[in-house]
Amino acid sequence: MAPVEVEVRYYAMLREAAGTRRETVEMPEASSFGDLIEFVVAKYGALFRRYVFDDEGRERDYLSFMVNGVSVHSREGFNTPLADGDVVAILPPVGGG
Repeated sequence: MAPVEVEVRYYAMLREAAGTRRETVEMPEASSFGDLIEFVVAKYGALFRRYVFDDEGRERDYLSFMVNGVSVHSREGFNTPLADGDVVAILPPVGGG
């Protein structure tokens, strides 16, 4: 099975926690969005985890989780499959005024 390369883009606090704006992550074939999130949370630690998940381990509802510009919630949620070349973004809330 060939690995899947995915570009992950980080914004706001996640960029600070990861220490980078974007990176390419190699995941096993048949990986899901949730598998990728588990990988980056393990890689970047507690600060990253607290920004993405609440104390009960639920994803923060104020974040937008996107694969190729489409919300994972309009697809299969954290079970959304990843393909080679996908671009994943975790976006903070957008404010206006």
